[in-house]
Amino acid sequence: MIKLRSYAKINLYLDIGDKLNNGYHCIETLFQTINLFDEITIEKLNEPTYNIYCNNPKVPDDKNSLVYRAIERIMGDNKYGLAVCIDKKIPLAAGLGGGSSNVASILQGISKLFKLNISKNKLMSIATSLGMDIPFFLERGTVYASGRGEILFPLNLKDDIPLNLVLVNPGIEISTKWAYHTFDEENKNYFKKQDLNILKQLKQNNLISLPEIGKYIYNRFDSIISKQYPVIEEIKKKLIESGAISTTISGSGPTVYGIFDNKTEAIEGYNKLKNNYPFVCRTTTTKAKKIFF
Repeated sequence: MIKLRSYAKINLYLDIGDKLNNGYHCIETLFQTINLFDEITIEKLNEPTYNIYCNNPKVPDDKNSLVYRAIERIMGDNKYGLAVCIDKKIPLAAGLGGGSSNVASILQGISKLFKLNISKNKLMSIATSLGMDIPFFLERGTVYASGRGEILFPLNLKDDIPLNLVLVNPGIEISTKWAYHTFDEENKNYFKKQDLNILKQLKQNNLISLPEIGKYIYNRFDSIISKQYPVIEEIKKKLIESGAISTTISGSGPTVYGIFDNKTEAIEGYNKLKNNYPFVCRTTTTKAKKIFF
């Protein structure tokens, strides 16, 4: 048996480009793992069957689920089976990558449990075939990504200073497919792209710190989601009033996060908001390299 931590992510930066012939969009994003995580247990079975359990009934556990397909892909003709138990703490459809993170962690867990000796490139190939966010969760940390999100450039920051975050989820679920469709329908010029010197420095491989990046967070979906769901704008306003220096949504939302100058201010902000919404979490960014208990 093996136990894993499956970390969530936020997007410190997200811009959307043109739609490709395969239906995906070109994106440019800055992923960051955070220390909010699901706990996953994987147990070897002597029978060739795969059983998936989750404390959240909305998580699919049948043969069509992404987790099941990932297990089939990596197990191949292995004569053993698996029991996978997912203790969900990351909200669903929240822009935090919980599902993709689960798949990546399970791929790594199975590889270790069965001593499969799969190369990182092979594991990345399997992950990419299952979903565009999944390769990032094999890398983790602070990662610049382009293409459809699968072209990764891990960043070396000049220090280990974390970001102090408060995450707020209003309890609504937003389809990523809907968000991209709405983006395509809108006049793209309406959403002014933020010209980030920070991003230029990242591309040039200049060392910067997370607090420097945190001053310039940006998400192209923000205006679209806030327009459709006024509660998003309400949450951002309350985060700023509670002391956040910057705030935006993660992914296609609806989770909003605020960046605070220090741990004390983040705790104070958390205490002001924790009873107002279905999910409020105070956390800090982390490299999140260690996933095994």
